[in-house]
Amino acid sequence: MRRAVFLDRDGVINEDRPDYVKSVAELKVFSFAPECIRKLNSAGFEVYVISNQQCVGKGIVSRAALHEIECEIERLVGRKGGKINGFYYCTHLANQECECRKPKPGLLLQAAREHNLDLQSSFMIGDSEKDVTAGHRAGCRTVVVLTGAVTAEDVSEFVAQPDFIARDLVDAVNYVLAVCKSEMEADT
Repeated sequence: MRRAVFLDRDGVINEDRPDYVKSVAELKVFSFAPECIRKLNSAGFEVYVISNQQCVGKGIVSRAALHEIECEIERLVGRKGGKINGFYYCTHLANQECECRKPKPGLLLQAAREHNLDLQSSFMIGDSEKDVTAGHRAGCRTVVVLTGAVTAEDVSEFVAQPDFIARDLVDAVNYVLAVCKSEMEADT
């Protein structure tokens, strides 16, 4: 079984927008994100994007535009030598009570089944309590980054507490790599 890092998209890989990222023109990938993903790949992690995108269900963003945004993220990550192994989206409306919308773990469980991933050796990195809860429910360790809509004070009020609070994806990746190094040293 392989290990993975699951990344939320908006607020983790790219800047979040209150009115949704609707096109490649509105996509602002954090400058550090492609290199962070390459570092995870180099450490033996597969990387999957796990994202709620109800903007599709609302008719604000087309599936074609969602795919174009995905392709642009892949292109930017690839230019730095990194690879995203897959994108998993919940495009349902929040009130539809589906099994794939975070905080439910459906998308993480689907990725794990499809790619033979060891969830206990994997991490979920997101920018909300929904991400943390989904990660916990799937059996992953969790990290919340402060590059989205939440502050450290907000995180202190989460019911589901992350294993680590990171300033940004750089800090989160450093944490993941340090945990793995520590575990490897403990095994020897």
